[in-house]
Formats: sequence, structure tokens, C-alpha cells
Amino acid sequence: MFDIGFFELMILMGIAVVVIGPQNLPKLAKAIGKGWGEFQNTFSGLKKEVMDEAEGLKQTVNIDALEQDISAATKVDVDVNLSAADLDIAGDLRKKDD
Repeated sequence: MFDIGFFELMILMGIAVVVIGPQNLPKLAKAIGKGWGEFQNTFSGLKKEVMDEAEGLKQTVNIDALEQDISAATKVDVDVNLSAADLDIAGDLRKKDD
């Protein structure tokens, strides 16, 4: 995610020990871990609510039937039989003089 290697992690840990102090470092790590866990739980709950709301909206609108209707309305069957005589050298269609 952050692409931090072992060497960079050791430098950060050294700076943290110097700045925060070895006595307070475990307390800080615990607080950060607890905060991160709460953030993940909140985000998971929010994600679940949004997905449930989207599913309810999908059922209300009946999007599957709408997709089928649009697909059927926009389907174009083209059956063109062109012979080599109908094309000029560039590959464009020639006008027939019928």
C-alpha cells in the first residue's frame, strides 16, 4: 500500500523511539491500533448500509428488466451480403447503376 521496505520501517521506528520515547511508544501503538479498528468497523458498517440501499433501489426500479428492455430495443441485426464486385479497390461500396 505505502511500499515501505524493511530499512524504511526501521528508520521510522528509530525516529518514533527518539521523538515519543520508549515508555510511551506501546501506549501510542495501542491507541493507533484501537483507532484503526474503530475506523474499519465504521467503514464496514457504512459500506453495508450503502450496499443494502443500492440493492433495495435496484429491486424497486427492477433494473434487470430495464436492462433487458434496453438490450432488446438497441439490438440491430444486420445481414449484409457483399460480394467482391460490390467493392471498389479502396474497399468502399460502389454505387449500383440499377
